[in-house]
Amino acid sequence: MKVHWTGHPFVDAGLAAVAAVVKVAALEDLTPEDLEKAARELERVLLSDQALGLGVERAFARTTMSQIFPNSPLVNPSNWMWGRTNEEKVENVRRKFRNALAEQLQKAKVCLQNEGGQSFCTACGRRCPEEATVFVRKDTMPLLSGIVNFYPAFAYGMRLCGLCAFAVHPFFLMSVMRTGVYNRLWFLHTQALPIAKEVSFRYGWFHFNRLIAANEPLELFSRWETVGDAGTVLYLFCELLENMGDRLREIYHHPSPTTAYVFSNHLLSTFVHPIPIPNDLLRFFAHLQLRSRFAFQRFWWELLKVPSGLKGQERKAREEFVSQVADRLLNTQSILRSCLDDETPKLRGGWLGHRLYLEEVVMEMSKTKLAVLEQLGTQIAQSEDAKKRIVELKIAHRNKLYGILLRYVREGWLKHDEFYTLLPPGDYGAAEAVRDILLAVIYEWQHCQQQGEEFPFMEEVPSLPSPDETLQRIQAIGERLVTGLPNLKRWIGELQTAKSPQRIRDVYLTALRRGALRFDDFVFLAPLDDLSRMWLLRDYLLAFLFERAKEALPEEEEIAVGAEETPLIGGEG
Repeated sequence: MKVHWTGHPFVDAGLAAVAAVVKVAALEDLTPEDLEKAARELERVLLSDQALGLGVERAFARTTMSQIFPNSPLVNPSNWMWGRTNEEKVENVRRKFRNALAEQLQKAKVCLQNEGGQSFCTACGRRCPEEATVFVRKDTMPLLSGIVNFYPAFAYGMRLCGLCAFAVHPFFLMSVMRTGVYNRLWFLHTQALPIAKEVSFRYGWFHFNRLIAANEPLELFSRWETVGDAGTVLYLFCELLENMGDRLREIYHHPSPTTAYVFSNHLLSTFVHPIPIPNDLLRFFAHLQLRSRFAFQRFWWELLKVPSGLKGQERKAREEFVSQVADRLLNTQSILRSCLDDETPKLRGGWLGHRLYLEEVVMEMSKTKLAVLEQLGTQIAQSEDAKKRIVELKIAHRNKLYGILLRYVREGWLKHDEFYTLLPPGDYGAAEAVRDILLAVIYEWQHCQQQGEEFPFMEEVPSLPSPDETLQRIQAIGERLVTGLPNLKRWIGELQTAKSPQRIRDVYLTALRRGALRFDDFVFLAPLDDLSRMWLLRDYLLAFLFERAKEALPEEEEIAVGAEETPLIGGEG
């Protein structure tokens, strides 16, 4: 029968390890001869002096392997008791392992050479000959109950075909790694074979062979310059992207999902924690690298890397930052606020990476909004009072941000329809997101000026969307006010300084008495049951008047905003 993916994470990871060491292009190409070659390579690695503790400080077979395959032939304490000298004990362990591996290999070959049978496999679901069936327990299949000598109620264990059992124990080991700092066991499950093979070869086979050549004790790969489960998973993908380039696209084009599994099969603490990898996130990293390798590396290193030279509180702070950002990345959440370093000031990760992440993953900001904010942010950064404006943005509380952005309209830095696009009806958290993006653009502009680099402006600036019904209504009301009010300058001044809902209604009533406002306009602008909407519509109207009637604008007066308890904007988060 032909080999194929099973959907069982441990089995698939083991099959990838077999394919990696014999270098086949597809699982279906595996032959009995390939299985024999893989077994010889595995035997050479796991029975080496460096694995068994001869001439090195510790035995991989008696330490790390006990967390993955407890009481298996290389781990079982009874196998290490036969012999007078340590060398004799090691030779007994080698003999036990060779015999067990030979038996497993024979059953795997029987499965590969036969179609159907009286038995069936609970991992791959296919039928196989009864003589090629294996009953596995915790010692040879992670997360099962019971091991040799200690399985409950004399249970047989789980029924596997010889091929799946051969893949798991012990080839699965060659796809297992450790996470950064915390050293938890983990592996990647993907059915994109080029990626699965690369992971097993680079971080399994090649890593172990390097340790053997250097006469160092074997240990799972853990040389990540990052921290935590999420950080390690993302760091792996960045390394793969750096080394494999556009071949990584196979993983997010594949119909089956990609998942990382953090686990332990230790006798005292057995668990598994799946970490789904969003395809949108993988696609984002690939697109960022295609756009700019420098921008990709900056995003990777500044957000996910914990340099080995950091010590003490500096290292602790860096680890906390990386852990937080990595978790949010894997959950496709916004990371911009966490990456604003107000002390430097600097945008960690770079604007190009953050902009693409907002566009493709978070999707809370359209290209139109981002283009508007790029122009506004760089204008603020280049202004004579940039420092004052930056501080104002940083310390502004919720509702104050609407007033700041309105002032930009009055100063001619924003248009009324741009103001409306940035702060649409119903999105009361938009102002804080706008503030974060403005600061990000400003910090990046300053960084580019210091480094002598060009600011990465959006290449194609999209046009604003057509006015919706609300904006059209505001524009129509504004036109009637411009043409119908005899003292427009005074009226605008009263509206922008009105500090209460009642005062806003009084100003509207003045326009109503003078025939510049209709009754239905008044009802639209001052709804009795929604104070937040009333403040918002007032801001839209002011934005239109600031742009349309520049000659009638009052002197620089403060623009009143709703009270803090008015839920104009969502919580700060």
